[in-house]
Amino acid sequence: MKITPLSNVMGAEVTGVDLSKPLSASDRDELYQAFLQHLALCVRDQRLEGVGAFLDAARNFGQPKVQHLESYRSDQYPEAGVITSEDRDVKDGKRIIRGTMFHTDESFIAEPPKATVVYAVTIPSKGGNTRYVNLQKAYETLDEATKKQIDGLMAIHYYGKQRPGRKVPSLTDEQLKNTPPVAHPVVRINEETGAKALYVHETMTDYILDMDRSESEALLRRLYDHSAQSPEFQYSHEWRTGDFVIWDDRATLHAATADYAENEKRLLYRTMIKGGPTHQHAAIGRRAA
Repeated sequence: MKITPLSNVMGAEVTGVDLSKPLSASDRDELYQAFLQHLALCVRDQRLEGVGAFLDAARNFGQPKVQHLESYRSDQYPEAGVITSEDRDVKDGKRIIRGTMFHTDESFIAEPPKATVVYAVTIPSKGGNTRYVNLQKAYETLDEATKKQIDGLMAIHYYGKQRPGRKVPSLTDEQLKNTPPVAHPVVRINEETGAKALYVHETMTDYILDMDRSESEALLRRLYDHSAQSPEFQYSHEWRTGDFVIWDDRATLHAATADYAENEKRLLYRTMIKGGPTHQHAAIGRRAA
């Protein structure tokens, strides 16, 4: 096994591993420690025959969880989803490229996933990169006054939040009813490493608890711009067929790039690894419209 950094921001490439076969305990541990260290791993040149084999490979990093967005689940395996160039919005039926705004997956549930895993089956001949933000570096580079201000604050994450320019697939009315707002810390501490990271993103973070709404909006905007608009915190992954990529949802943001031709085909398998509480969290009642 060879592990090589992909950038000085985050990410590492892994070669010499076949995830279609059982791994030794030592290899599994080496991979997992590299995942914690680099926040994202790309295991190259995998040949996983179908969604079941993909899920087996993902289990080297933890327990796959059932996908929240029912509309994009695999028919056979509720723990897996598919991302395709033919995805359609569940309400208006229009073709969409999902995830083009920086976000971390399923922060709108009380116990968000630890990690997201994606396997590239078919990729466009050009374009379709996934961009990542290292939220640990974003936190570390904040000035001390801001760190002091935000440590201990809680923010509300909500799939149904309304915000101009926000681009997410629709939920059915029933799905939205079953997805109430939840509170997560603005600064999340990784329970495995102790590292601190920002845990807010424009796609799902609605407002900061116990703060005037205009002050909350100004602070969140400052944190969004600091993290997602700074190239020094970003890595862009250029996909190859057979890439098996896992990233840490506790400490990163990611975004799809909608720059490939409409006639190009794209097929990715996706799952998420079950996570735990975000240090402290609380489901709250739906706020009045």
